[in-house]
Amino acid sequence: MKNIRHSLYLFLALSFVLLSGCTKYDFVETGRANGNHNTTMWEYFKSDPYNWSLLVRLSSRIGLQDVFEGKSSYGKEITFLGITNHSIRRYLLKKYADDHSEEEAQSLTQEQTEALVDALDANEAKAFILSSVIPKKAIALESFAQGTPSSNANNPIGTGGENYTMASGKVLWLYTFKDAYAGVPGAGRLHLYIVSSDTQKKSEIASHNIRTTTGIVHSLQYNFTPGDF
Repeated sequence: MKNIRHSLYLFLALSFVLLSGCTKYDFVETGRANGNHNTTMWEYFKSDPYNWSLLVRLSSRIGLQDVFEGKSSYGKEITFLGITNHSIRRYLLKKYADDHSEEEAQSLTQEQTEALVDALDANEAKAFILSSVIPKKAIALESFAQGTPSSNANNPIGTGGENYTMASGKVLWLYTFKDAYAGVPGAGRLHLYIVSSDTQKKSEIASHNIRTTTGIVHSLQYNFTPGDF
């Protein structure tokens, strides 16, 4: 595990260098990206290759483009818990590092990364992408129910919030929570969290309310790895 983490940090550093010429939104620091796009979700992804090029490449190969164009059975509008390039690289590196040396994992080029994306099992990829899709609803941050995180180590689901059946059939618990501000509880920034009872993991949204003509994207933190749901 230590070696995998070490490889991950070095590989992500390499990825930043490889892609430094691309335009990006600073998801982690700002918490919000450019909010309104008069395009489909698919066109929005294509317009920002720094964050979404691997998702576009993978979705094209496995036939999920229509989901983001509002042409699938999942509805004309969806809510997408956005899986960025960084998260897909984390997933690839974990799989790659299990079977290859640390030196090989550190030296992956962009072309090799794309080749690994192309080699991913289609059913495996569909499962983790569709587990991030809430069908037939475009839900803004403010419309998610507030909740309280669980303090029970054996049960990750707290109180309040709401359970959502994702396009994959997986059920996730989503809730919002407000920080304290100036010593006043609940007066600060509104956060959106996703909790999986299957994996016992909690993930946080970094950028909210990226609106397109086919739904809303809430981008996951860069440290999210597909399969955390």
